[in-house]
Amino acid sequence: MANPTAFVLTHESNPDRTSRTNSLKALAITRSLGRRGIPVIRLHPNRLELSLLSRYCTATEICPNTYGDESELLEFLLELGKRHEGPLVLFPASDDTAYFLGRHLDALSGTFRIPAASRATIEQIIDKRVQYGEAQKLDIPIPETYFPTDMAEVRKLAQEISGYPYVIKPNVAHKWRLSWVQQKLKSTKGTPMKGVMVQSADELLAEYEKISQGDTDVMIQEVIGGGDELLYTFLGYLDKNSKPLGYCVRSKLRQYPLKFGYCTLTVSCHNQKVVDQSIQLLQGMNYHGIVGVEYKHDPKTDRYKLIEINARAVNTSAIAPACGVDLPYIAYRDSIDQPLPPVTEWKDDVKWIWLTQDAFAAREMNRMGKMSLRQWLRSIKGRRVHAIFAGDDLKPVVYYLAAFLSQNVPKVLSHIWRRGILRSS
Repeated sequence: MANPTAFVLTHESNPDRTSRTNSLKALAITRSLGRRGIPVIRLHPNRLELSLLSRYCTATEICPNTYGDESELLEFLLELGKRHEGPLVLFPASDDTAYFLGRHLDALSGTFRIPAASRATIEQIIDKRVQYGEAQKLDIPIPETYFPTDMAEVRKLAQEISGYPYVIKPNVAHKWRLSWVQQKLKSTKGTPMKGVMVQSADELLAEYEKISQGDTDVMIQEVIGGGDELLYTFLGYLDKNSKPLGYCVRSKLRQYPLKFGYCTLTVSCHNQKVVDQSIQLLQGMNYHGIVGVEYKHDPKTDRYKLIEINARAVNTSAIAPACGVDLPYIAYRDSIDQPLPPVTEWKDDVKWIWLTQDAFAAREMNRMGKMSLRQWLRSIKGRRVHAIFAGDDLKPVVYYLAAFLSQNVPKVLSHIWRRGILRSS
């Protein structure tokens, strides 16, 4: 008997995009399920999405975008379900699609099995103001955080707070991934980030004024001391009763951009405090689905402070199957009423690396005198899984490298030309 079909849904943050990008989350889910012989149909609004090229995609469907008329996407999914025999399992692979599925869970649950948070839960998570409030009710530590509504409040706050630096971050994280918001962020620091760090009251006012042109719904948060290695993430899956059926922990090693960027190197580890806090938090919010909960260990207080809850698979999700906890498969089996025994042990020291981006991070650290080439090569040694490269699934790799080289080689040549290296040869 054939395995029931899985569908992996992603959105398009830039509807006018003509260059290739890659959903690491969707690629990890697709490979996890496809390697086990499960048919996977990828749903995305743009054919240029690289994860659609995976050999483990049984089929692809170009679907309406979450940023259009949501009724179109809802109707598309319901019609799609009629063309396939059930049970059908539908995975969200982005914040936007997790939010969409949570809002339309009742309408879709007659057609799909959806391992994702309910509307009530997702609305507690998507808004950081609410998320942090719920965490505090459950005695989960959070960083010192403020939610100003306008420039007047920021001016007042700038004079009251001390102990800079602070960071300006979006209250609704996926807003800053939209192309028009990214343009505003590029005008502040040159590269889109998860947050913009400020070192003084004057810098806080100046950066807020720029950022507010794209998004006024932001938070201002303390920067917890210590390096990236103090950032821990609980990766797990909880069933409809919020029982954890599988989980592991990873520690971030590097990110790019260096401050408040996206993870480029991480390693599996054990941390019981992170596990206990995460389960307490997620069960208190009646969570269902794959999840990533990030904390930073505050060396001053020895507490693990909640940074964010990601109500879906995260970019580094491929580390979980690599260290022995195959979260997409665990979620899939639970969704078709064939749950596996809980998986609560995993291998330490398994690394996940996004090699091209990690090379950029290492280059920046080298310029700052913090890392040599030898140190970088040593840091990426060991058992590892790659964000994009996979020996059994090369097509996304080839197209990714082609896009990467076409975007970056001209920049390198331009830099060399400006320095006069080519002209003097």
